[in-house]
Amino acid sequence: MAILTELSMDDVASCTRAFGVEVATASGVMAGSVNTNYAIVDRQGARWFLRVYEEQDLVGAARQARLLERLALDGVPTPRPQPRRDGAGFVVEVRGKPASLFPFIDGRHRCQRAVSEPDVREVGAALGRLHRVGQRFTPSEGLTGPSRFSIDALRARLEGLDAAALTAELRRDRALLDARLDALAGSAPKAPELPLIHGDLFRDNVLFGGREAVLLDFESASRGPAAFDLVVTLLAWCFGDRLDPALGRALVLGYTSARPLSALELDDIPRFAELACVRFAITRITDYELRPRGSGVYKDYRRWLARLAAVERSFGLHGRDADSTLRHIWPM
Repeated sequence: MAILTELSMDDVASCTRAFGVEVATASGVMAGSVNTNYAIVDRQGARWFLRVYEEQDLVGAARQARLLERLALDGVPTPRPQPRRDGAGFVVEVRGKPASLFPFIDGRHRCQRAVSEPDVREVGAALGRLHRVGQRFTPSEGLTGPSRFSIDALRARLEGLDAAALTAELRRDRALLDARLDALAGSAPKAPELPLIHGDLFRDNVLFGGREAVLLDFESASRGPAAFDLVVTLLAWCFGDRLDPALGRALVLGYTSARPLSALELDDIPRFAELACVRFAITRITDYELRPRGSGVYKDYRRWLARLAAVERSFGLHGRDADSTLRHIWPM
């Protein structure tokens, strides 16, 4: 991702000083899809990570910081936000946008070829613990809200595309995704929502290298279905050119070691596997495909159409004959 908000050294210093940190060096980080990030080294040599929120207002950013504080205190492995020096929360404003400061976490992301069964078992267990901790949240705490990626919100993204700027391929794929949204809107999940799901537990949102995997980037955290969060993680970690069933089984076993799936959640898996593919295909189009190449990382929406085709085959959706590629990895 490009640096969407250019900060001067004075901007960075003003931000970090509000958190009691005196900056020595700062550099932009080409990572993420919607936020601006800076790597900071302070005058004592400690490393920090400054995040400028591009899509959240001050209220949303403050809620996310409180969520991360709560999760860290409850034992979920995630960076704890640095409190402001004046005690007024975890967020400051820079160039009209909210920003938070986090300790830098040493570790490595996994590329797809390097993902192993122990890796995904650990990730699954961490997600299960996250859901278990989140189940203790109460509405009065106000730590999560509804997802920003409802079916109506996704449809609005498609409708907002400029048809004249789309290639023939994009027009065709937009029609396909719109039809899938219509089909999904006509069905309903069976299991109740959890108070907290991550919503975006991709490989670049997990760091390995310490005692346990560290979960990052709760930008998409919300109330939501466990089945959705689990299949997003499975399709992100266990699918290269095709689904790896051994990795899928290991991830699900890791998850259920921390939090068993209910019968209703298992019944919801096919619907949410389809919704996950549709959701990320659409956001890859709006967040990456239509931006100029060379301005940052690029993530191809077509990979999620390939996952969608695999999901449809595996669960016999839309009149297709089902195979057992995805079906047989779930606990019976």
